Amino acid sequence: MLKLIMALSKRNRISNVHPIEKVFLTIVPIIIMGFVNNPIIIIINIGLFILLHGVVKNNPNIVIKFALRIAAFAAFSSITFVFDYGISYTLTIILKSIFSGLSLCFLSLTTPIDQLLYICSKNDYLRDICDIAKSMERFLMVMDEEYNIMYNAMKSRGGFDSFSAKVNSTGKIAALLFVNTMERWKSIKDGINSRCYKGYMPYLGEDFEFSRRRFLIILLYNTILILSLFGVEFL
Repeated sequence: MLKLIMALSKRNRISNVHPIEKVFLTIVPIIIMGFVNNPIIIIINIGLFILLHGVVKNNPNIVIKFALRIAAFAAFSSITFVFDYGISYTLTIILKSIFSGLSLCFLSLTTPIDQLLYICSKNDYLRDICDIAKSMERFLMVMDEEYNIMYNAMKSRGGFDSFSAKVNSTGKIAALLFVNTMERWKSIKDGINSRCYKGYMPYLGEDFEFSRRRFLIILLYNTILILSLFGVEFL
């Protein structure tokens, strides 16, 4: 799934839009929404991002799977909140998680990771972090491919037919991935060094489409979210 998301992000119709615009559209609202406790505001923003996914024609199956998995994780990890804070508070957390899933999915499907690393690498303080992330990108792709091979092999042999089989198969996959991670990292490190790695990653420059009008609309959207924290009503 990781390689599919990376491929779709490169072919998206707004992949040439400046990454800063998409970061302000997705990451900043997630931070603001963490302070919002009104479920109506959260539901409205969930509907807004569903509309945005439809406008840019993102794959609906991936969007639904992405959002539902995050919502399921939030629901499972918030079970104890039901007894301490009540059902309404727990439902608000789940709604925030759905919104965050839709936002992150929008960013992932419209912005290639190389673009974000290229922008961040211009900052001297973030360059080392970007180099590490760039090295880990290929490493994660290899591990994702190995996971799919092991999962399909175990599934074809009935490794997930019962609950006990699922537990055993999941444990075996986790153990094998951990062992392979140690071995693969040595190979990748040797491969990087054999290619005369000088301590920094080269990044190819890209020309992005930046619209001041679109950026001002995004800033206005974030401003409205901030003002909604103080109970300001907009006509």
